[in-house]
Amino acid sequence: MRCYPICKLPGRVMGIRLLHFSSVVILVLLLVAGALTALLPNIKDDKMPNLRREPKSQSQSALDSFTLIMQTYNRTDLLLKLLNHYQAIPHLHKVIVVWNNVGEKIPEETWNSLGPHPVPVVFKVQTVNRMRNRLQIFPELETKAVLMMDDDTLVSAHDLAFAFSVWQQFPDQIVGFVPRKHISTPSVDT
Repeated sequence: MRCYPICKLPGRVMGIRLLHFSSVVILVLLLVAGALTALLPNIKDDKMPNLRREPKSQSQSALDSFTLIMQTYNRTDLLLKLLNHYQAIPHLHKVIVVWNNVGEKIPEETWNSLGPHPVPVVFKVQTVNRMRNRLQIFPELETKAVLMMDDDTLVSAHDLAFAFSVWQQFPDQIVGFVPRKHISTPSVDT
């Protein structure tokens, strides 16, 4: 019997049909992605403020700006990266770093050597490492709005600008968000 080539024919046809179906699915996904991309605002139309680093006027009123208080412990390299990121945040008046690395030198020299900083950064050296150190009344605090962040949290400029705009609408309220995402993994029973 010579049915061997004929028996293989249905497999080839199935492969061609699968390839054709996959091509159609990919084409449809590309068309949908293109349509969704067309709905995004143009960069020129974006309502986000200009994020260039320019010296900020220190005469901003207490309602037009906010202070960032960031507590840190044992993450100096990450702290410097975050401070650099937060320099581009609109309406940020000042950053107060609560330095909980007791006995260690603050990285002020390194920070100042990294270039121009439109937002002043003040390091507050602590004598004891406590979580509540960030709750002190700092004399450098000149704004009514205060944002408290950890030294391992990165929030986008857009999200911070939005949170500040919400606070401006409700200045007598606590406004905040939880930028961390906790994912629980299922336990494996053995």
